[in-house]
Amino acid sequence: MSVEIKFTNREDDQRYEDGEGREYRYTAEGSGALSIYEKEDGETIGKEAVPIAVYGPTAWFSVTGDPVGRADRPVPRLR
Repeated sequence: MSVEIKFTNREDDQRYEDGEGREYRYTAEGSGALSIYEKEDGETIGKEAVPIAVYGPTAWFSVTGDPVGRADRPVPRLR
């Protein structure tokens, strides 16, 4: 599923469209900022991943799509 953001002071929405082997995920940070991540087909989003976009807490009011989940950030195996 693609990620779509509705902004507080703009009428146009921002859409990150899945396709061509890429998927997009989002996280709402504790500060209220919204981070967008790009994921290549079959890869994961590690804890050290850098978002491709970050929107401040007052810039957006709604987001739809797939949040970053457990499948995107697998637990490392102990050896």
